[in-house]
Amino acid sequence: MTHTLLVSRNRKFEARLRALLGDDLETIMGDVLGKGPMAALGRLRAGDRPQLALLGPSLSYAQTYELSAGLRTLYPGLGIMLVAEGTRGMGRWATELPVQAVLSPSASDAALLEAVDRAPRGGTAPAPEPAQFVAAVESSEHTADPSLESFKAGADRSGDSEISRRPGDDSLAEPTAGLDNLADGIPSQVIAVVSPKGGMGKTTVATNLAVGLAKIAPFSVVLVDADVQFGDVATALSLTPSSTLPDAVSGAASSDTMVLKSSLTSHPSGFYTVCGAESPIDGDRVTGEQLGHLIEQLAQEFRFVIVDTAPGLGEHTLAALDAATDAVMLCGMSVTSMRGLRSNLDVLSRIGISPGRRHVVLNFADRTSGLTVRDVEATTGVPVDLAIPRSKLVVVSTNRGIPILQAGGRNPAATALAGLVARFDSSAPPKRRRLHRRVVVA
Repeated sequence: MTHTLLVSRNRKFEARLRALLGDDLETIMGDVLGKGPMAALGRLRAGDRPQLALLGPSLSYAQTYELSAGLRTLYPGLGIMLVAEGTRGMGRWATELPVQAVLSPSASDAALLEAVDRAPRGGTAPAPEPAQFVAAVESSEHTADPSLESFKAGADRSGDSEISRRPGDDSLAEPTAGLDNLADGIPSQVIAVVSPKGGMGKTTVATNLAVGLAKIAPFSVVLVDADVQFGDVATALSLTPSSTLPDAVSGAASSDTMVLKSSLTSHPSGFYTVCGAESPIDGDRVTGEQLGHLIEQLAQEFRFVIVDTAPGLGEHTLAALDAATDAVMLCGMSVTSMRGLRSNLDVLSRIGISPGRRHVVLNFADRTSGLTVRDVEATTGVPVDLAIPRSKLVVVSTNRGIPILQAGGRNPAATALAGLVARFDSSAPPKRRRLHRRVVVA
């Protein structure tokens, strides 16, 4: 297990700390940070808990604030230390950010090791007041800034803030605005959840997909409610949004990513949402072009963008599919549903809209319909990738506003939904994700 996590944009400090801590140090450096704090947090998993996080040097206040808040949510009780010089104005950082200490990057090696060693570890007793353990850096030869009497900081003004690189990487990783890849070469994925008819469980699948993917990429998942008239993602997640889809596609949010991100509604499971309009009249103001632009914006900031679409192939659904890398296509065990899916596939083929990867999901699967999986595949003309069995627990969880993957517990529906999530997990073995097997309905 990693003991210390460093999030920084300073190559020299990272090299110093690695020489001191060796394999006990894990780093998130400039290549990922250049794509935003959410991309950096998206590298982490809840199970890979560090014992201490160091933020800085060379991070902005906004970056540090978002990173520290996200780390606290992902790892409750985690000890967080800010690495920064004691310049004027640092008092605001020390008091407003959820950190326990400020450490000078120019402190001596002995002082660095002492500060890391004495810092509170995640999962231990509550952290002491900052002055109680930041005093560990007092062996540094530098003097403290007068505005931070309880925070020891060096006075070195070398200004070395070169973008860092990982061990073994001979080229500096420059921060980039374009996001062909969010982290470690993993491309962002836009997943459109579609069905030919209403009542097929799109929102249930989309919300559980968001919960599951947030476990893979915390804070790098966003769910968009693209049913502009009757979207109910907010209800399904028990959210009360202050901003909705019309706000996200208009005004400054349409051109300023920071404004857009401030309009998102967060969910306790570690993902964000763009909730549907409060009324059909408000939703009607959103055009398919605006929705497509929104998806493009979000794909530049998040590893996973999930779009819960309206039934059928309306303007907004087509915009979502046109932007999608993956399409989760739902079908039920009824003749009308199967024929509807076949019709949708034919139309999409004729108009040339075809996401790179298709995942056909048989929802509400059971043996009481008189139909088999082979019947479904023969009618739709495509293989079924996964079947979600009919379950009363899914209905109960939806009515409670708690997705079944969030509630926990084992049941066949939750297992199937977890299997759908695994199809988008790039860390899963290739055979697990790509090999098609005959689906069996229990």
